[in-house]
Amino acid sequence: MFYRFLIYIRKPSNALWVIPSAGALLAVLIVFSASWVSALVPSESLPQIDKETVEGLLDVIASSMLAVSTFSLSIMVSAFASASNSATPRAIELVMGDDNTRMAIASFISAFIFAIIAKVALGIGYYGHNGLFALFVSTILVMLYLIVTLIRWVSTLSQLGRLENTLTKIQTAAEASLLAYRNDHNMGARWTSTVDALAYPLYAERSGYITHIDMASLQQQAEENDWYIHIAVRPGAMIMPDTVLAYVNLQPEQYAKEFEKHPALCLSDCFVMDASRTYEQDPAWGVIVLSEAAQRALSPAVNDPGTSIRVMSALLHLFVDTIPTKEQLDSIKNYDRLSIVEMNCGEWVEEGFLPIARDGATSVEVGLVMQKVLAGIARNAPETAMRSAARRVAILARERFVSSLLYESDKQKVLSKHEELFANS
Repeated sequence: MFYRFLIYIRKPSNALWVIPSAGALLAVLIVFSASWVSALVPSESLPQIDKETVEGLLDVIASSMLAVSTFSLSIMVSAFASASNSATPRAIELVMGDDNTRMAIASFISAFIFAIIAKVALGIGYYGHNGLFALFVSTILVMLYLIVTLIRWVSTLSQLGRLENTLTKIQTAAEASLLAYRNDHNMGARWTSTVDALAYPLYAERSGYITHIDMASLQQQAEENDWYIHIAVRPGAMIMPDTVLAYVNLQPEQYAKEFEKHPALCLSDCFVMDASRTYEQDPAWGVIVLSEAAQRALSPAVNDPGTSIRVMSALLHLFVDTIPTKEQLDSIKNYDRLSIVEMNCGEWVEEGFLPIARDGATSVEVGLVMQKVLAGIARNAPETAMRSAARRVAILARERFVSSLLYESDKQKVLSKHEELFANS
């Protein structure tokens, strides 16, 4: 349950209200804690501050932050629409997750709440001599923080929602997921024995996509019940009610229990499902979303082959340069009662490049760059399956471009480039 709560909180669409709520609570705490100074500092030992001075500062914050918050929210909505139209609707989640945006909006809303509550407390005479000075200092600090936040917010606004910024966010999310995969292909699962013929099959409760698997909880349940569990799905898999999520090697006395009342049913909570895929444990999703951005750029309405070339360069970086460090390799988990189905990472190359080849088959520039990128993956990718897939996709892409290009000279360019790069493959 706690694992699901953490996922819920980390989801960008939910985090939009979490941070402002926390900021609002902090603002309330600051307002009321200002009066505690009187109990800590001797009476009237602090400088005298006019009540009107503090009220004037609070008026400035209250009036300006309401307008800035409204403006910022409208800018954020526009950025979501821009990311959806210029890249892909699947990128909106990452734009929502922009830390600078969330912190800026949370700061503006929190400052507005701070000013309103402080004005009310000031009006009812809540503060004494020392408390008024503490509120004045707090207000000055809030204003200084808002100035810094506004400057950073202006810098963020110059990039938020732009295509390049959106592509970078997608690439960063995909890189983090791929790095986790290469750090530990099996998500910490170390059990290598076979599944019993009578192993208990744990079925999905509904249709959707697997977004997260709580490996730690599965290991804990397996240890407590003396089970061994083979996980039959990976994050990103589409599941249905007849899909087996896992096979559980039980103790002999547990095989006779009715399926509807079986203790292994509790394992279902360890598989988080949703209507759409997410980036965190699903490297293929980042590749697919990048490919979607390239496909949109190649549509007749946009006709921007440069963006598709930018995406292919990003895919090359992902597949070739995303290598875990020694420190990351030393931090892998050890779930000795779990095993998991193998991931076919060669499919990622197909999912990333074949749609681009389909939609960009009439552009010789796209065809030439694709052959170069696939050759780089075929020579340098760490996984054998990925290298083999790159060679296979290069042949399919070559055939697609040769059959779609109108001019013979363009066809010969693609054929010659493929022969040059893959002659020894």
